[in-house]
Formats: sequence, C-alpha cells, structure tokens
Amino acid sequence: MAFEFTALKHKLASAALALGVTTLLAGIALPALAQQKIKLGTPARITYSYAPFLMAIEMGYMKDEGIELEIVEFLGTSLLVPQVANKSVDIGFPSADIVIINRQPGKDYMPVRFFYNSARSNIWEFAVLEDSPIKSIADLKGKKIGIGALANGNVPITRGMYKEMGMTAGKDYDFVPTGVGAPAIRALTNKDVDAFNGFDAIIAQFETAGLKIRRLDQPTKYSGLLSNGFMVHEDTLKSNPKLLSGFGRAISKGVVACEANMDFCVRNTWKYYPSTRGDKGTDAEQLTSGRHILESRMKRNLNFNDIGGARRFGEYAPQVWKDYIDVLFDGGELTSKQIDINSLYTNEFVPEFNKFDPAQVQAQAKARQ
Repeated sequence: MAFEFTALKHKLASAALALGVTTLLAGIALPALAQQKIKLGTPARITYSYAPFLMAIEMGYMKDEGIELEIVEFLGTSLLVPQVANKSVDIGFPSADIVIINRQPGKDYMPVRFFYNSARSNIWEFAVLEDSPIKSIADLKGKKIGIGALANGNVPITRGMYKEMGMTAGKDYDFVPTGVGAPAIRALTNKDVDAFNGFDAIIAQFETAGLKIRRLDQPTKYSGLLSNGFMVHEDTLKSNPKLLSGFGRAISKGVVACEANMDFCVRNTWKYYPSTRGDKGTDAEQLTSGRHILESRMKRNLNFNDIGGARRFGEYAPQVWKDYIDVLFDGGELTSKQIDINSLYTNEFVPEFNKFDPAQVQAQAKARQ
C-alpha cells in the first residue's frame, strides 16, 4: 500500500508540473520561427506582373513558411540565370529559352533547374500603333522591332520565329533596345520603332497610358509556349526541399489571393513599389489601370490548359517542353534536339505547392481593404 501511495504521489506531482508548464506557456508569446533570408531574382523591373509575389509577403504566407524574401531586379533572363548558377541568387524567375539553349550537347552545363511553373503560357506580345499599316508579324520584314533589352527572354523566340519565316535579324529586320515603360511608349509613339515586342504587362501599360495599339497574332505553336517560372541551383533541390515546397505554396496562395481581391492586390503593389502607381490620374483611375495590367498576367498564371484544366499550381506539362525545343530547333536557335527535358525541370514539389485551402485564402484576401 505504501508503494502504491508513493507512486500515486509521483503521478500527481508530474501531472501538476505538466499543467503548470502548459499554463505558463499559454501566457507567454513564443518567439516566431527563425526566418530564412532568400534572394529572389527577377529578369525585369518590378511591375504588376509580380503582384502575387508581393501579396504572398503581405498576407504573411512567406513568413508562415519561414521565409524572408528579398527581391533583386536584373535586366534580362540571360543576366539572371548565371546568378542562380553561381548561387548569388537563391531563386530566379527567368524564361526557359536560355536554359534550353544551354542544354545542347557541347555546351557548358549550368546546374540549374525549374521547379515551379508560374507564367503558364507565352507572355510575349507584338504591339503596333492602331493606325499602323502593319497587319501581321510577317509585315515587319524590313522594319524595326523595339524590345526592352537584348538580354530579354523573348529575343531567342522571336529570332526563331522569324528564322522559320526565312528572315534574319540585322538583315531582314532590326531589334532596337528601347527599355520599357515610358521610353518604350515614346519609341513607338515617335515611330522610332515600327512595333514593340514585350511582355504582357508592358503592352497593357501602353494601353493604360492612353496609347491606341493593336496586338499582332502569333502562330499557335508560339503563343502556347510556357514562359517564366521559378528556378534554383540543382544543389538546392537536394539540400532544401522544405524551402522550395514552402516558397511554392506561398506563391500559389499569393496568386489565389490576388484573384480574390484584385483591388487590394494592386494597392499592395503600390505599397511595396510606389513607382508602379504612376503619377497621373485620380486614385480610381490609377486603380483601374493597375487592374488592367495585373489581369493581363493573371490570365497566364491561371491558364491550366496544358495540364487539362485542373488547378495544380506549379506543375509543368512535359509536352510543352518538347514543343519549346521544337520551336527553338526549327528556328535555328538549337543545333540539336537531343535534350533531356528531365534536366530542365521537376514536378516533385507540386503536391506540396497545393497543400492549402483555397477558400480560406480567398476569405482572407476578401477581408483586406
């Protein structure tokens, strides 16, 4: 009996201690999880195209994953990719063409790979003034085509497209680097260039600036190509899958949140990058302009046709990579199609990217003003 009583006293004491610790912890704010600082490299200046990324920061989705994000701007995919390859940038957001071209036999291998499909269809468009006599991309023979920079990801695609049509840059047409934003608008308005070949948000910005333009249709094989995605050094795929899973999940939530509350998404972009707002028009007019530009990119972020329409954020369709290789080869940008597409991307983290409740994210976003 003495033994049983002693044992009972020990159990009661242990229970009381546990209860005391639990009560103590309940009254103390525990420190937040340590945040890992990550550099995200973009291939262009920040526009509304990047609004979902900023939404992921503002809504706390990055913080929830233990990530503190620093965004570093570059001027072109060909400048960004080497920064990922040498680990100066942790995660990059380039287009795919430069990496595909680098995977040809005989090229120096850059140890990088895409892990999240973001802009899921071709973001690059051709714009001409509304009253221009140019009606098709074929009409640009002998003309000047404005581009943001020679390092931009559209250059190999456009060169390839014209190569297939029997035209060569510098002989049958000329690329003219104009920059983007106001300089590009001036170049087109002043007819320093006959057309501008730029990404969706830049073309939409022409319209919000009051420029009357027309978009030129591109062959389906080009308009259906994938565009920018998230890429890392191959070492990171092996050493930090938790980071990549959490980053992709936060980005997915950011896209859903932007879709649910476009107005807040636009205003949030102003908060982080005030220059995106512009300095003309009323608050309502600026908001309308911002929505127009943002919607042009959201169409690409939410285009899941390549995987049958199911909303599986981040997933790549193997066939789209094969199509991309065919386009670059047919256009003369590749000397061989013997490229292992599995060396270009991975879908291994897709299940983790989609482990969240979209309805909950939508409700959170709609509650923001």
